[in-house]
Amino acid sequence: MTPKEILDALNENVGKRACITLDDGVVQSVLIDCVDEEGFLHSGPDRINHQAFCTRFESVTFIESDNPN
Repeated sequence: MTPKEILDALNENVGKRACITLDDGVVQSVLIDCVDEEGFLHSGPDRINHQAFCTRFESVTFIESDNPN
């Protein structure tokens, strides 16, 4: 995905769960909290850890909605 496609997908999924693929090949299902000009805040992948994590856009290679609908 292009950086613009990633940014658009992140903005579309604020407040929702999304599957993100990181540049090291790790895939995580996270709750997207907010997006800014450098990256985005999200929940931990275990759905239990309520600590917020910040990930830079450059670390994401693919994102898709994790909504079963």
